[in-house]
Amino acid sequence: MKRLSPHRFFTSLAAKARETRMPETVTFELTYGCNLRCVHCYNPTHRVLPQELSTEEVFSILDQCADVGVVTLTFTGGEPFVRPDVFAIFEHAKRLGMLLELISNATRITPEIADRLQQANFRSLAISIYGATKDTYELVTGMPGSFGPFIRGLECLISRRLPVIVRMPVMTDNAHEVQDARTLVEGMGIRFQYCVDIHPKTNGDTSPLLHRLSPADKVRIDLAMLGPRDQAAADEPCARNGGFIECACGQTKFAITPYGEMNLCQGFPMPKYDLRKGTVKEGWEVLKQTVDGARPNDHYECPTCDVRDRCRQGRNDAWLATGDMSVCLPHYKELATLEKKASELDVPSLFRRV
Repeated sequence: MKRLSPHRFFTSLAAKARETRMPETVTFELTYGCNLRCVHCYNPTHRVLPQELSTEEVFSILDQCADVGVVTLTFTGGEPFVRPDVFAIFEHAKRLGMLLELISNATRITPEIADRLQQANFRSLAISIYGATKDTYELVTGMPGSFGPFIRGLECLISRRLPVIVRMPVMTDNAHEVQDARTLVEGMGIRFQYCVDIHPKTNGDTSPLLHRLSPADKVRIDLAMLGPRDQAAADEPCARNGGFIECACGQTKFAITPYGEMNLCQGFPMPKYDLRKGTVKEGWEVLKQTVDGARPNDHYECPTCDVRDRCRQGRNDAWLATGDMSVCLPHYKELATLEKKASELDVPSLFRRV
C-alpha cells in the first residue's frame, strides 16, 4: 500500500476541501480572558464576560463541526488556560477524532498541565514569545513577573518532547530582540517563527497599530532574518483563490468567537453568525454567501497594481481600518513596493540605517 507523508496528506486534504467547498479548518477562540495585557493584542477585551460559551455549548458546537467534516481544530484565546474546563473541551474534541492545535502564551503551564497535554495528542502547540529578555517581554505583556512563568512553561513542554513551535509578533517594542529570541528558541531545539504584521482590534480600535513597524523596518528585519526565505520564516499570508475575498476564509476555513459567533476568521469578524440561534452547517452557508456576494467598489485598485504579487494586505485589513474592503492602505502599498525593490536589486544596504 502506498504511504503518504503527513505533508502530502494534508496538502491533498486541503485541495479536496477547496474542490468541494467544505470547511476543513476551524479556529475556536475559547475565551477572551487573558492573564497578560499585551500592547498589540487585537482582542476587544482581556476579561472573561458572562456571555462566553458554556462547556455544554462548546461541546455542541464541536459536535457540529465534526458533523460538517472539520478535520483540524485550533484552540486559542485570549489564553485558553484561563478556562477551568479547558481539558474537558480538549478531551471532547479528541474523542471526535479531529486533529488538535493549540495557541498559548505558556505562562500558566505547569508540569501537571504539560503532562495532561501529552495525553491530549496535540498536532502542534504554538507558543507566543514577546522578547528575549525579561524587560522587553514584560514591556510588551504589560505584566511584571510574566517572563519567568513563560520560560518555565516552555521548558515544561520541551522536556516532554511536545510538538512546540515558538512564534514572535515583532513590533516597535521588541524588534531589537528578534535575533536574540531566535537564538534563545533554537538553542532549546525548537522551531522559531516570527510575524511583522500587527492588526487593529476586532472592534475597530486601531491603537495596536501604534506598535506596528514601519514598512522599511519590516523589510529590514526580513532581510536580516531570512535572506533567501527559509524554514524560520515569518508566517506567510493566506494563499489567494482568485476571488475578491482571496483567502481561505469561507472557502475551507472559519472561526468561532467565545460568544458563539461564527466568522470568516479571527481577524475578519464578520458576518457574526449566532450559533446560539443556528447551526454550524447553516452558518457555513451564510459564510459562503458572504464571500461569494462580496464585490469591490470604485476604490478597488488591486487588478492594476504593479506590486500586487507582493502585497500582504487582506480584505480584513482594509475593512478593520476603514470599513471598506476595497481600499488600498498606504502602509501595505509602501511595504510591497520596498519588498519588490529589495527583491529586484538584492541590495540589503538600501534599508540600512544611516
